Amino acid sequence: MVTAPEIRDLLEDRPDLEPAVEAVLEPDEPWSFAEVDVDSGAFGELVSHGVVEHAGEEYRVADRAAVRAALDGAADADATAGSASRDVAPSVDVSLPAIDRLELALLVGALLFVVAFRLVPLPTVFRGGDVVLSANDPYFYRYWVETMLSDPGTTLSSVPSGIAKGEPLLVATLWLATVALGGTAEAAGHVMAWYPVVSAVVTAGIVYWFTKTITDDRRIGLAAVLLLAVLPAHAYRTSLGFADHHPFDYPWLALTVLGIVVVADAARRPDATRGSDAAGRRDTNGGPAAVGPLPPITARTVSGALAVGVGVGAQTLAWDNSPLLLAPLGLVLSAEALRAVRAGESPLRIGGPVLLGAAVGAGIAWAGHAGFGWHTTLVASAPTLVVIGGVGVLAAGELAHRFDVPTAALAGVEAVGLVAGTAALAAVRPDYWSRLTTGVTDRLLARRDIAEVQSLFGESVGWLLLFGFILLLALPYMAWGVRRALDDGRWLVPTVYAWYFLVMSAIQVRFVGELAPVIVVFAGLGFVHLAERVDVARRPVPFGDRTSLDLRVPSRETLGPLVVLFLLVTSLSIVQVPVKTSQLTVAEGEYETASWIAEDGAERGLEYPESYVFSFWPQNRMYNYFVSGESESYAYARNNYEEFVRSREPRAWYNSLDGRAGYVVTTPGVVGNESSLGARLHDHDGNRTASTPALVHYRLVHSEADGEYKVFELVPGAVVEGSAESNATVTLRTDVAVEGASFTYVRQTTTGANGTYSVRVSHPGEYRVAGGTVEVPESAVRNGTVVSTAGTA
Repeated sequence: MVTAPEIRDLLEDRPDLEPAVEAVLEPDEPWSFAEVDVDSGAFGELVSHGVVEHAGEEYRVADRAAVRAALDGAADADATAGSASRDVAPSVDVSLPAIDRLELALLVGALLFVVAFRLVPLPTVFRGGDVVLSANDPYFYRYWVETMLSDPGTTLSSVPSGIAKGEPLLVATLWLATVALGGTAEAAGHVMAWYPVVSAVVTAGIVYWFTKTITDDRRIGLAAVLLLAVLPAHAYRTSLGFADHHPFDYPWLALTVLGIVVVADAARRPDATRGSDAAGRRDTNGGPAAVGPLPPITARTVSGALAVGVGVGAQTLAWDNSPLLLAPLGLVLSAEALRAVRAGESPLRIGGPVLLGAAVGAGIAWAGHAGFGWHTTLVASAPTLVVIGGVGVLAAGELAHRFDVPTAALAGVEAVGLVAGTAALAAVRPDYWSRLTTGVTDRLLARRDIAEVQSLFGESVGWLLLFGFILLLALPYMAWGVRRALDDGRWLVPTVYAWYFLVMSAIQVRFVGELAPVIVVFAGLGFVHLAERVDVARRPVPFGDRTSLDLRVPSRETLGPLVVLFLLVTSLSIVQVPVKTSQLTVAEGEYETASWIAEDGAERGLEYPESYVFSFWPQNRMYNYFVSGESESYAYARNNYEEFVRSREPRAWYNSLDGRAGYVVTTPGVVGNESSLGARLHDHDGNRTASTPALVHYRLVHSEADGEYKVFELVPGAVVEGSAESNATVTLRTDVAVEGASFTYVRQTTTGANGTYSVRVSHPGEYRVAGGTVEVPESAVRNGTVVSTAGTA
């Protein structure tokens, strides 16, 4: 609720608003805008500062007594006392942001829209009694969560070493949530399936908050949430079942952005700027002036700094590559110092609280490292390095502000400081420097055949499929944001973050999810501006129309055109969300294949590694999770499977796989050429062809989805011995029938000079040979034992 001193401060800063304040007291409440003699700009200011508030579709004065007291001068003593107290010690304003019922209803609707587009894979995730996570990496985190659940003595300090240096906060959070819901593997599956959706909703809510704060326009905030809902780059990465680490990163990144924006917004308010402009100004003799009164410490400033701290600390503990996500915070501090000096302001007004928040984050990160053993010292120290750099930047900026140093000179000082700091790090901690450079070359700049490390702007039009037309809509306003950021510290934040993550996405497409929450700020502005250009919306507030602060339900005449415009802008995105999401989900044939192998292995009493499934790497963790639960690593499949299918040495590969794997899964498209081992297995079931003999150590045991997925068991093979005419060709045939496939397995050999032969076969059954038959039992195939037959001449 607005207070008399706050209104008095507003009127002292903006005396032109006093007639408007007097006018809104005249009519009986509630009243409409048309009933008061106030121009739209002044009215918007009263709404934005809480003097006037919504009453349904009408308005009322928030606190008539406070307004009258301010106008009558009754608040003068309080204001003077407040000013005096600010001269001595900072004051604390504990007011909280308000949200009316219409705004809340529209926001809830927009968040439900976000959820709807994350539930596209619902039928593929919940299959019978199984929770089938999407893609490959989620089974890595599932493995660690279930490993922690299996040990009753697990604590945050005993997070397994295999994940403690990777994504410890993610796994610990999922583990704690699972424990709260019963602590079973089934509960873990549901927690992991739903956590990306929760992440999307939380991120979208934060996006609304900081977009509204940046733009002063709730319509742009709602548009940003709706565009985020249908943005493929974000939707598929936060879809139901895609329990990768990326969804966990987005809320912390968004919280950091929100914190900086709130600090910047608090610094713009009249009570934050009164009495502080003189601080650090030069006196009339050209020397530095005495430091003036401290700006007030408001609840918004404190909450913003704390948000930065929590965001930075959690972001660091969430991912071992988190320094890449902390870099834009350092860029914001650097850019804010330049902006403030250019505007004649102290960089400490915004940069100071942000830097304090970053220091809190550094403390959180180090506490996780020292207390729980999470992350390496290098990763845990990343926020501290940002703070050290920030101190240098703000100190240089403050000196430049006090001594009227040109902005260009400050930019040069910052550049020199960056080079000096880098050189100092390399000299003082060469081990850190080596690991940093190796990480950049080996992980960020390395080119591999993994989709997420490709460039957003590669040879294909991947950027269009991941962003649709939303990126094209946002880009002009991102350019506009650079100019606006020179005058408004709030706009500096999304501008720096958006351009930074656009560059990072151009290097590796994995960063599109981090780009999404900030790019929709500009896309939302662009959409409202576009709607205004076609006469279905009022002008966006950032372009000067303060009446847009008044949130209204669209009329029937404007709702239809707005929907059509939204569909035109998002049409490609809406189509691409299910397309991109389906590329991650586990196909029905893959799931059925995994289920069959799991059942077969259980019946035979196989344990890992006897039950290990050797498959193409993008599905390897999924297969092994359902078969044995051992889905920690897919490195063996990643390093060997493609070489295996291209090979022409089946015996050598059997010798290599024997004891290391129990099953081989083949799929079309990953089989090599016609004479390769992969083609002989998948295209010919391991049977004889016109140019190649039948395979003897690879036994087809299952075929799924009309032969799209085939399962082979590695076996020694039975040895059939017999006799016939000398130097004669002997052919053995047996009919093989497995679930999903049937064929005649054929083996040929030549007798020796004494008329004997010995041939190895991979299938059990009754073999027809030289006019007779021989029965090869299952045990002989699995154990490699000999089966004799007298044969016929």
